[in-house]
Amino acid sequence: MSVITLLTDFGTKDYFVGAMKGVILSINPNAVIVDISHEIEPQKVASASFVLSNAYHYFPPKTIHVVVVDPGVGSERRAILVETPRYFFVAPDNGLLSFVFESQDEMLKVYELTNREFFLPEVSRTFHGRDIFAPVAAHLSIGALPEEMGKRIHDPVRLKAAVPQKISERRFVGEVIHIDRFGNLVTNFRNELPKNFVLKMGDQLIGKHYKFYSEAKGEELFSIIGSSGFLEISIFQDSAASRLKAFIGQKVEMLIP
Repeated sequence: MSVITLLTDFGTKDYFVGAMKGVILSINPNAVIVDISHEIEPQKVASASFVLSNAYHYFPPKTIHVVVVDPGVGSERRAILVETPRYFFVAPDNGLLSFVFESQDEMLKVYELTNREFFLPEVSRTFHGRDIFAPVAAHLSIGALPEEMGKRIHDPVRLKAAVPQKISERRFVGEVIHIDRFGNLVTNFRNELPKNFVLKMGDQLIGKHYKFYSEAKGEELFSIIGSSGFLEISIFQDSAASRLKAFIGQKVEMLIP
């Protein structure tokens, strides 16, 4: 059984996801295709990277993860294939796989996809998900080797958003990397946190930190470590995103008293 996952910002209104699935099944009719999500906010690479990082390792070995959030489609950005001891990843080289690189750094091999034998015969300038990434994944699933698809590279793009910036011993600057459907703001601060800290977004200070949502009172803003292991800004039974008019990429400061 070959499992291929899809993660995109295409939504489900248009034909894009269906076309990718059609390409995969035309090459490998026995492929099992799983949708991780197609509701990534358009062109938000950091958000897709976060979602991928919290889903890929729950799949069986040899799963092929196809990730297409591609604001640079048609430009000179590379298309890549990443091989780890357990999985394959097929994506544009724009930072989408940053969290994968972070956790698998010494064990992965990265290839630039250049062998057109594994693409569709006609490659459009605007839909590499259908014309490059889907057929490459399908060919992998029936036994093609990564080294057949292109040369090894050693400089894949990594997002700066993956790691907060240290400004001083008491001040760090991170950002919102994802907003979930409940309006929780996922930041790039991890669960290794100082004992006491205050978050600042614009003019808003957030000083409460809880272990459980139920600890919160009323409509107060608070921070909490979510199931992903990242620090989130939340309101119990309400949307922090709406309250703060927040957006992906917005800066979040951590201040240590």
